[in-house]
Amino acid sequence: MDFALLQQTEATRDQYIINFVLMNVIFLFSYICRRKREPIFFSWFLVLIFVLYAFWDTDYFSFRRIFHTSEIINFRDPLYYYLSLISFDSYTFFRLIIWGTGLLLFARTIRRFNIPYNIAIYVFSIFFLLTFSYARVSLGMAMYFYGLSYLVKPNRFHKFGSIFWGLLWIGCSYFGHRSMAALILLTPLAFVKLDKKRFLYIAIIGIVLGFVTANLMAGLMSGTISLSDSLGAAGEAADHYTGIEVELELNWKFKLVRTLRFCSFYIALAYIVWKAVFSKVSQYIAPEIKQMATLCIGLLIFAVSFFATPALGADVIAYRYLYMLGIPLCVMIAYMGSYKMCKFRTVQLLLLPAFLYAEGFILGKIMSF
Repeated sequence: MDFALLQQTEATRDQYIINFVLMNVIFLFSYICRRKREPIFFSWFLVLIFVLYAFWDTDYFSFRRIFHTSEIINFRDPLYYYLSLISFDSYTFFRLIIWGTGLLLFARTIRRFNIPYNIAIYVFSIFFLLTFSYARVSLGMAMYFYGLSYLVKPNRFHKFGSIFWGLLWIGCSYFGHRSMAALILLTPLAFVKLDKKRFLYIAIIGIVLGFVTANLMAGLMSGTISLSDSLGAAGEAADHYTGIEVELELNWKFKLVRTLRFCSFYIALAYIVWKAVFSKVSQYIAPEIKQMATLCIGLLIFAVSFFATPALGADVIAYRYLYMLGIPLCVMIAYMGSYKMCKFRTVQLLLLPAFLYAEGFILGKIMSF
């Protein structure tokens, strides 16, 4: 590996253009194929190519440097060191193992929920492609929600085996990224039946716990208490982010783009919860979808509690947990669209903030050169 290549920390203008063009090809092709009955796996192949060469985010280059240096040996998530040993010294193959497995598990998850592949990859591409393509936690998230699918929808004749298999994948997700520990602890929420009364209880209790968590985190991040000391190994990753001493000065354009990213999660989950709890079609929505929505409510409250924490670096942790909503939201939006729980026009409106974010972010980078 050329030393100059390892020193690259951000994409060149040509690399941004490559990602921008490929992303829009994926958007267009998956849109055209969204209603076809037969699975068009070329859409999935294009997505795989995009995640293998996700130049658009700086994590692509920092992870490449780690892979090609001794840093990988003592990497904070040991799983990736062992994966590097079977990658033939190829960073692209290394990414294929990580993100390719994540994409495969997402495909297996939507298959378990009987959601057509074409609409699933269309929703996934617009709503979550960019975020999925750079974050290492994507593998952990894919493992977790694949495992969760066996808990909320076990095989009828192999229920015990399904539960064991689901718990195994959920447990393994921790090794994909240690921040998955918080989501694992929230798993029991998936077994709370979501209705109007329970939604109110969850909201009230969640707000109270969120407020308490925000104040606790403020103390932890101020340095009075060590998060890793309090939570053990699961808190070490969080301590890494609380050590941030400088926050990025964002111009108004980037703030707008990032706001669109956050709002895409808020709007999508709010709509799904309204459909699952308050609308007339609520009785027709599958129980496993409602269970997933309940878990997402808890995860959203947990993430927002960090946004409410007036401590340096808290927002970094907040958006990382907010992004964990990506896979289940894609599953639920695709479910709503494919089972006619909402009009396809509504699906497109739900995807609009994410679409504007994706276009605006990369196009903004190209124009900044």
